[in-house]
Amino acid sequence: METLARLKTMRLFASLSPASLERVAQVTTRHSYPKGSILCREDEFGETLYIIDSGEVLLRQIDLRGVEKPVGYLREGASIGEDALLLGNAFGRCMQATTDVEALRIRKQDFDRLLQQFPQMRTRLRASRVTQERLNVPTVTWLAEDEKPVLLRKRHWIVFVRNLPLPVLMLLGLALVVRLVRPSHVGLGLLLALLFAGLVPLLLFVWYYVDWQNDYYLVTTDRVIRREKIVLITESSDEAPLSKIQDTRIVYNLIGNMLGYGSLRIDTASARGTIDLDHLPDPRGMEGVISEQVRYLKWQQRQEERESIRGELLRQTGQAPAEEPPLIPEHPTQQKVGILARLQPSRPLLAARYQQADKIVWRKHWLFLFKRVWLAFPIALASLLLIGISLYTWPTQYSFPLLLISLVAWIPSFLWLLWEWEDWRNDEYILTDRAVTDVEKKPLFFAEERKQATLDMIQNVSLNIPGPLAAIFNFGDVLIQTAGPGGTISFLAVPHPAEVQREVFRRIEAFIERQRRRERDQRKAEFATWFQVYDEINRPQTPPSST
Repeated sequence: METLARLKTMRLFASLSPASLERVAQVTTRHSYPKGSILCREDEFGETLYIIDSGEVLLRQIDLRGVEKPVGYLREGASIGEDALLLGNAFGRCMQATTDVEALRIRKQDFDRLLQQFPQMRTRLRASRVTQERLNVPTVTWLAEDEKPVLLRKRHWIVFVRNLPLPVLMLLGLALVVRLVRPSHVGLGLLLALLFAGLVPLLLFVWYYVDWQNDYYLVTTDRVIRREKIVLITESSDEAPLSKIQDTRIVYNLIGNMLGYGSLRIDTASARGTIDLDHLPDPRGMEGVISEQVRYLKWQQRQEERESIRGELLRQTGQAPAEEPPLIPEHPTQQKVGILARLQPSRPLLAARYQQADKIVWRKHWLFLFKRVWLAFPIALASLLLIGISLYTWPTQYSFPLLLISLVAWIPSFLWLLWEWEDWRNDEYILTDRAVTDVEKKPLFFAEERKQATLDMIQNVSLNIPGPLAAIFNFGDVLIQTAGPGGTISFLAVPHPAEVQREVFRRIEAFIERQRRRERDQRKAEFATWFQVYDEINRPQTPPSST
């Protein structure tokens, strides 16, 4: 089929005018591939749309477990790479011709230049739903600096509609009452009552709509996020790094099959490691985006590894200069510590969050300290005031008994206050560049429990703001699910839990990057050893001199 005729059959270009279609044909190239040849490989970064004009192509893809599997065939009229053309993504598939193949190709670079010259063409393109959503993904301000949103979806509209029977029934009942009441019997009081009764279902309708809009699922370049929020009541968030995802599953029910929604279940290695994206429109599209991002992340890692190997080979063969050793920073002059600084406690007395070097420590929100000491503190304060009154007022026959009673009340209440404060202060949640630690410790020499996990063992991190009080004062629980025997490490009632969750993820990404760098350096050292041994083997042997 001629190029222009083939382009007319493509959904992406179906709404273009004949002149615009002619311009697309001008940037389209035709290629022939004999049977068995490779059109593109999975580890190649794709920015090209392929349209099969004749023949058959086998698609193979590496799944999340690293196993390459055939996933389908492309036959005459089929295409692949719409996202690559419009978004510039990696293909994530290997394409091999099973027969002689004629294919059309459009490069993103040429197509972008065409859209710059004729911007009105962009609005006439009919991209797939997923591609359209990715092109219009909203800005998310709280992501990390180098993290970008890829796809954001709300729950299916059925979640909103299923809550409407109550306000609808209330409005119908109100309409029935208005119908039955005679106009002559309608006074001011009844009219106000009817208006108030009509306001209730309308407020319910707005509440249900806002509640539906607050829940969303987000895929970024680093992680998958599930967030649910009821304003001033509760908020929860489940997040999993892309590097920790092991498998995905899609589950449909009868109604979901008819209306086009389902549940996408994302598995990690932790005991509670399933993130359930329920009532998700087009779950297969979301699954494809997640799989593509995981493969793209692994592709980036492989490219970095290849560049590292290439650089080392060039250095070992003398085609590139040797790496300069890293500069070792000079140790700063140790300053003398004053007497007052020595007397200060190593851990702050009242701070709910503090930082020492690379270590960040959180305690429970100050409301939980208040909950512990609300009774002991006023008793101790009142007793102390009575002691002052008995000591510094004019002595009477009641001064000594008052002093004695005040001391008897003050000593145990003060010790009680100290115990509760120290018990609150000793419970700490610690995050370093290597590990997370949950310390639960009683005062003095009583029981202590410590749970720890290295950052590479963390599979996903969940956030839960349990009620209105927690929402108002901004505290909640951060649940860190690991693949180790410790299971879940819980940071309970910490202030600003969303910031805690983000900091944990930031440290995880930095830790994984350091690990990859160390592994690359280790392999480079191994390469150097291999080359040294290879040189020794190929170096001419000098025979020993005879005496």
